[in-house]
Amino acid sequence: MIAFKRILFPVDFSGQCTATVPAVKALAKRFNSEVVLLHVVDLPATWFGSPEAASWAALINAERMREEGRIALDRFTARTFTGTPVIAEVDEGEAGQVIVDHAHDDYADLIMMPTRGYGPFRAMLLGSITAKVLHDARCPVWTGVHTEQMQAHPPERWKRLLCALDSDPRDVAVLKWAAEFGSQQGLELRLVHAVQGADSTLTRESDPSMYEFLFNVARERLAKMQAEAGTNFDICFLGGRVERAVHQAAIGHEADLIVIGRGVMQKKMGRLRSSAYSIIREAPCPVISI
Repeated sequence: MIAFKRILFPVDFSGQCTATVPAVKALAKRFNSEVVLLHVVDLPATWFGSPEAASWAALINAERMREEGRIALDRFTARTFTGTPVIAEVDEGEAGQVIVDHAHDDYADLIMMPTRGYGPFRAMLLGSITAKVLHDARCPVWTGVHTEQMQAHPPERWKRLLCALDSDPRDVAVLKWAAEFGSQQGLELRLVHAVQGADSTLTRESDPSMYEFLFNVARERLAKMQAEAGTNFDICFLGGRVERAVHQAAIGHEADLIVIGRGVMQKKMGRLRSSAYSIIREAPCPVISI
């Protein structure tokens, strides 16, 4: 049984962070989770002046920044988590690494965080802290909708779940996780697979026989995966870039949540895993990366 006993919620007091609070509270209520709020104080490595002056300046300013961070977190907690039991922690260092370390040391079952995608330029990028956490965290990571134009349903209104699968045998575990999660939460699950090779360079019109061959190969591989996982869900097979295929399927399925595989995101790890950042950036709903 999937249980998010402890949810880690990094807090930076941004608008996106505040906008994520309702989802954190709703998911915590749904799973009866303990919520850990973590604010990371990013202390400068060096301060101006001589080594002695820099040392004293660093000590004084570091203590001041820690205290300001603690006060700000207490106010944030009182304002946004009234009636919700939480643990509030302040730490210091490089935010991404501190979040990953806390998730491991505190035995977090889920990390929930925004993606920092507001604004015309930032919408094209995934925040470096989020990327670091996605790359290194051992537990599942929930990321909110990346752009402010999209409005996600709160967890209490979830109805449909979409699981994006690669043809990698390791994605059997992703499929099993999505199937169990969907069953627990009473969600309608559908699968999507972006067919490798059937992108803009190879269309149905330019080479129909090869196009059909690629889709048939994909169908056979996904059928084997479902047989191994003991599932029999509908699969949407689409050509084109992975992130666009997942986006299209999510819109068509009216998905409230997308599940994708993660791990070390390198090309050798598969098309979907190497496209995880892009999937999250373009997703019309929150994504859980496992």
